[in-house]
Amino acid sequence: MAIIEQTWTFFPGRSYSQDELSEALPRWLDGRALGLARQLFRRSAVGRRNLVITPEEVLSFGRSFSAKNELYRTTVRDACGALSRRIAEGTTEDERESIDLVVTVSCTGFQIPAMDAPLVAALSLSPNVRRINLTQHGCAGGAAALAIAHEWLAGHPAARALVVCVELCSLTFLPEDRSEENLVSAAIFGDGAAAVLLAGERAERQDPKAPTLRIRDTFRELFACTEHFMGFEVREEGLKIKLSRDVVPFAERTFPDVVSRALARFHVEDPSQCSFGAIHPGGRRVLEALEDHVRLPKSVTRTSWDTLARHGNMSSVTVLVALDKVLHEHAPLGPGALGLVTAFGPGFCAEIGLLEVNEGR
Repeated sequence: MAIIEQTWTFFPGRSYSQDELSEALPRWLDGRALGLARQLFRRSAVGRRNLVITPEEVLSFGRSFSAKNELYRTTVRDACGALSRRIAEGTTEDERESIDLVVTVSCTGFQIPAMDAPLVAALSLSPNVRRINLTQHGCAGGAAALAIAHEWLAGHPAARALVVCVELCSLTFLPEDRSEENLVSAAIFGDGAAAVLLAGERAERQDPKAPTLRIRDTFRELFACTEHFMGFEVREEGLKIKLSRDVVPFAERTFPDVVSRALARFHVEDPSQCSFGAIHPGGRRVLEALEDHVRLPKSVTRTSWDTLARHGNMSSVTVLVALDKVLHEHAPLGPGALGLVTAFGPGFCAEIGLLEVNEGR
């Protein structure tokens, strides 16, 4: 089992209240579309979120894909720099030397080399470190990266793995697109970055007797004939969001069986046995589907509602922010407590992991 040792978050740009952002809507919409957008903003369960550009810039027409992507590249570099400084302050040289795998995730822009190159340099990691970049997993990317790190550490139990996600959703917004799916995205998406340090079971730890939060097992499933549910279309002006109305009814019909199959793999009889979680808050209705149809306890979704309210949906980053809240903002969990880390993304796919609190060695 991989041990989740530390988490870090960083929110670039400025935090805007949902009311502030709603006030800018008449610059973009009018008539029925404006009324619908205002309703979506009110019902989103989002209270605040960070944007790296102002609302006026978000709604500016004619910005080219290349200009948006250049801002993406420079902002990702700055966000990785900020995370690197926090990671360096919170870890020892020996811990950083033991990092043998770096998994980076981002779907809201494009760059070669990926963000892992400056991260490796900033943290003075081994030049032989293995690097994996997930660029097209969308909202599922954070949970998928944790699963990859967990499975890799099973074969390298004395090593560590670093997962870093950076998403700048505001830079993908197309004011030229007045579709209903883009109105929904305008109401929920924000910008953020997060990192997680994981250790193998035999990695040297400063306090080996301290309780640990571990990933006990992982599960994933790809659903047939659902490619149209979500994703991006590449256009000359940028990335156009795809967000089908079919997602919520599909979630209500399908998620109970998917979670049941995952729990059966984990040898957990019922969702009620889980007492905490880091569930990707794709939106209010997805969280409601997990509570009402899967019967996830509210203690499992609590950090997700909090993340959605304070930061919105930050694509792959969001599940790591929820995990950070589990570690830092909620009451200590006793040995044996079980939790879930879950995200859904393009494909359409599910990534589910079982978390467990263990006593120290």
